[in-house]
Amino acid sequence: MKPHQTSYRFCLEPDAPIATLEQVLAIVRRLDLELRALRTTSTPGGVEVVLRLAGQDPEPLTLCRMRLHNLVGVLPIRELSANKSDYQPATFDISLRC
Repeated sequence: MKPHQTSYRFCLEPDAPIATLEQVLAIVRRLDLELRALRTTSTPGGVEVVLRLAGQDPEPLTLCRMRLHNLVGVLPIRELSANKSDYQPATFDISLRC
């Protein structure tokens, strides 16, 4: 089990959301992070994404966020803490304006 967890919420620009999402998942894979959950929702302004990640150390999670900020097509990222044992994805308000 990987003890450090976090969730990221962001929108993808509508131009090429699938290609951008592939780049996001490649970053997660290269950093050896565990993808615990992925939720996408289509909106008029793009695609809303919620990622739940876990790792052995907190540094790769921070590095993941920094690399996501550098991707073309990823709009501002919000971090949702997921270190509580009673984490429930459905309890988060995921309304985000794309």
